[in-house]
Amino acid sequence: MIKHQITHQLPPSPNNPRNSEGAFLRGKNGEILFAYSRYTGDSIHDHASCDIALITSKDEGEHWSKPRIIAPASFFGTKNVMSVSSLVQNNGDLAFYFLIKENDFSTTLGRALSPDGEHFTLQRCRFDCKPAFYVINNDRLVRQKSGRILAPAAYITAEKNRAHTETKEIAPYMTTLLYSDDDGASFQSVGWEYTSHDPVNGYYGLQEPGVIEYEDGSLYYWMRTNYGCQFECESKGDIECFTPPHAGLFTSPVSPMQVKEYDGIIYTIYNPIPNYNGRINQEGTWGRTPFVLRKSTDRSTFGPLNVIEDDESRGYCYPAMFQTRDNCLLVAYCRGDANDGNTLCRLGITKIAIDSIE
Repeated sequence: MIKHQITHQLPPSPNNPRNSEGAFLRGKNGEILFAYSRYTGDSIHDHASCDIALITSKDEGEHWSKPRIIAPASFFGTKNVMSVSSLVQNNGDLAFYFLIKENDFSTTLGRALSPDGEHFTLQRCRFDCKPAFYVINNDRLVRQKSGRILAPAAYITAEKNRAHTETKEIAPYMTTLLYSDDDGASFQSVGWEYTSHDPVNGYYGLQEPGVIEYEDGSLYYWMRTNYGCQFECESKGDIECFTPPHAGLFTSPVSPMQVKEYDGIIYTIYNPIPNYNGRINQEGTWGRTPFVLRKSTDRSTFGPLNVIEDDESRGYCYPAMFQTRDNCLLVAYCRGDANDGNTLCRLGITKIAIDSIE
């Protein structure tokens, strides 16, 4: 059994109905920064009012500061910025990237840059991609050894996003890959995109992708689906040449997975039980329980399920991962229940001893 402890929670409160989807970064003075989506007002909807907030820890994630806003949506002329990823810029500056939900139901990318982790400058990234509603999950941007930045994305047209927002109509998402060769100043799209069209299970398409570059330069790309598992594809390193998506090793409900590599060990965090016919899920959890961690040293065989949480009244999703200097993993994730609103409304940060992971 893994040794772990919840060290911090960000529950909903009056005028702050939801805290979700964040990413970690090591500060210049050794502190750990964690930026996340902080909603305001009274709505928990994905398109409701949201800014990017920051908390910090000076003791490897044991204790955390009070939150402060580092990227208000109003700066970008909209009401919602969310879904944070983190990178260190080529000049050493710290950066948190996030989606800007534009007023025309499309999305673009913005970033908060800081030389010291204290003072932030906000910028729009030039978005040289066809106009659409792009979803880029939190903790997803990856810098390759070449310096190129990868942003795995799924998208629908702005018109389909408007229809979904207003009528709950669902449209299949296309999955693709965005990239930047100028240190995040601008992003463009690769020449491929994939989806699924099965009218029963594939109507959601291929969603919420992620990508990792292994030590040998090869790429592993995964996607959440409605087929009871994560789909995946691979590349020897060329971002324009992946295998076709196919059903992968990791069973799951319609829920995102996260994969990271530290010190030659690959860690994956996900929900392993799919929403099979007859499964009964509690309100607001969407079957996103239990929440497990597995590890591998060869990319193909993974150890047992290390359960992080398994309370069936809560759902667990959108993890961010970070390795500390005291040989632990910090995992931040949504862990709300019906009393909070749903699983997306409450954030928790758990600290896991690496030597206890089987």
